[in-house]
Amino acid sequence: MTLWSDRFRSHPLWGEVDRARATINALSIDPSDIASMEALVYVGAVIELLERRRDESDPLEVTPTMLAAVHTQASNWNQSLDQVAAEASVLSGVVGQTDGIVDSLASWPPLKPAKYLSGIQSSIDSFATKSSTALAVVAGEVESLSSQLEALQAIEDKLSAAVEAERQRISEAIAAFSADSTSAVTAALENQEKAFQERLDAWSEADLEHRDTANASLDMLAKHEESARKTVHATTAWTVATDYGKYARNKSVSAWLCDISAAIVGAAGVGAILWHLFTMDSQADANIGLSLTRLAASLGALGVAALLGRRGAQHHREARAAKRTDLALRKVGPFIADLPEDEQQLIVEEFTDRVFIRGELDGPQSDSRPALVQLINDMRKRKAAEAKATSEE
Repeated sequence: MTLWSDRFRSHPLWGEVDRARATINALSIDPSDIASMEALVYVGAVIELLERRRDESDPLEVTPTMLAAVHTQASNWNQSLDQVAAEASVLSGVVGQTDGIVDSLASWPPLKPAKYLSGIQSSIDSFATKSSTALAVVAGEVESLSSQLEALQAIEDKLSAAVEAERQRISEAIAAFSADSTSAVTAALENQEKAFQERLDAWSEADLEHRDTANASLDMLAKHEESARKTVHATTAWTVATDYGKYARNKSVSAWLCDISAAIVGAAGVGAILWHLFTMDSQADANIGLSLTRLAASLGALGVAALLGRRGAQHHREARAAKRTDLALRKVGPFIADLPEDEQQLIVEEFTDRVFIRGELDGPQSDSRPALVQLINDMRKRKAAEAKATSEE
């Protein structure tokens, strides 16, 4: 085989032509898309032209430059066809690149007329075959779609009938359920209302019983509180009275001790004076200083006895006052028990103020406050005036 024949037959251009043929044969074009169908016819005719050029061109007349120019256009052309196969583009978009293939073939020497016409006839036959195949496919798809449509229509009719029957059944079930539920709800509400009323009556009775019990308990607690208050007051008064009684006893003991001491000291002083009178010594009595000393000692003893006697009298007064306070604290409660409450409070306040505030155990020591009798009379007059004013209104 010659040099020019080898380089023509082995050129990569023909691989691109075969790849374009395989891509076109694998495409599925919708016959209703006129633009895509016209582009398919044009691309198929160019592929037929390239195949005819490969088979019928004289390799001696085609240079490597001519082959390279067509190869470059064919490579770009195949890339666009790959995008169409991937549904990233449409076939009508590669018409311009197909024109580039034809332009690059214009530099090749023309084919013999007989061979050119044979190529055109081959292109027409290929297009007719592809169109017939596409029409057959479309017809089969139309028939299949018609069968599927009829089947779907039958299914739709069955579903419509089933839906209508189900709708009727659901409507009847809802009506029956509404009637039954209304009766059940009414009966349940009546039963609940009856049970609630019974529980309410029982609760009311129990509440009344509990109220009576609580009121009785409160009355008992009030009585216990009053009793406890009186007990506390009595206990406090008894305790304080006991303290005053102890104080009175202590003062009595002190008073008696002072009385006894005054009697002893006074007797000693009087005895000393008598002894001095009955045992006179002319020499001792002639000493005036000694006589004055003896007289002073005797008078001093009598003064001490007088002081002790005075202290004893003071202790006796305090003991009597403490004893009277003791008796008052122990008996003031029973003594004023029958008096009105406001008078009892007034007496207790007067007694408390006198004994515990001012410390006057032995009766009032000043006339700055009115007497207790005067306070009680004033209070009674005020209450009578208030009662009269209330009755007039």
